Amino acid sequence: MICRSRVGRRAAAAVLVLAVAGCTGHSAVGTIEYTTPEKRVVQIQSPSRDGCHPLPGGARHVVNHTGDDIRLYANTDCVLTAAGNNQSGKIGGDAFYLGTQMSVEYTPGQSPWLSYSVVGGGG
Repeated sequence: MICRSRVGRRAAAAVLVLAVAGCTGHSAVGTIEYTTPEKRVVQIQSPSRDGCHPLPGGARHVVNHTGDDIRLYANTDCVLTAAGNNQSGKIGGDAFYLGTQMSVEYTPGQSPWLSYSVVGGGG
C-alpha cells in the first residue's frame, strides 16, 4: 500500500505540474509596473502574451518583472509611429524594446507610452 500511495502522489504531482504549465502558456508570468505622468504606480499581474494592451493614464517609467520581453508604444494601437513623428521628435518611427527584468524611464520631450505588447505573443 505504501508503494501505491507514493505512485499516486507522484502521478498527482505530475498532473499538477502539467496543469500549471498549461495555465502559464498564454501569460507573461510576473508583474509589469509603470508610473503615470501623475506619479501613480500601476501594477499589471501576468498579462496575456496575446494582443495589444493599453497603459491607462500613460507610462513615464516602466519596470518589466515578467519572464518575457515587452515592446512599448507611443500610441494605443501597438504600431510604430510614422516617420518624422516619433515620440521624441526625432526622424523615424519607434517603439521601445524592454527586456525581462529591466526598466526604462522616459526622456525629456517624449510622450508617455500608451500601450505595450509581449514579444513573441500572438496578434
